[in-house]
Amino acid sequence: MNNQLVIKNASGMDEVVQVIDIITDSETGKKYLFYTLPDGEDIYASILNESEDTFILETITDDSEWELVEEILKNIVMVEGDSNE
Repeated sequence: MNNQLVIKNASGMDEVVQVIDIITDSETGKKYLFYTLPDGEDIYASILNESEDTFILETITDDSEWELVEEILKNIVMVEGDSNE
C-alpha cells in the first residue's frame, strides 16, 4: 500500500503521513495505522480513530495492545522484505 493520509497531530494541526497498512483487530474492532512520516524511515503505529472527515491518531498505551502491534509489525516487515527480493 502506498498512500498518504492527512491526520490531526497532537497539536491539532493537519499532518500528512505515508500509510504502510491499516489493520483492524477482529476482537476489539480497533483500527491500527502503521505509517511513516514523509521525512523519515521509522515505522510508527497508532490507534486510528475516524470521524466523518477527520482521522485522529491515538497513542497506544496498553501493554497487550503493544504486543499485538509488535507482532503485526514483524509480519509487515517480513512481507516487505520478501517483496523487495
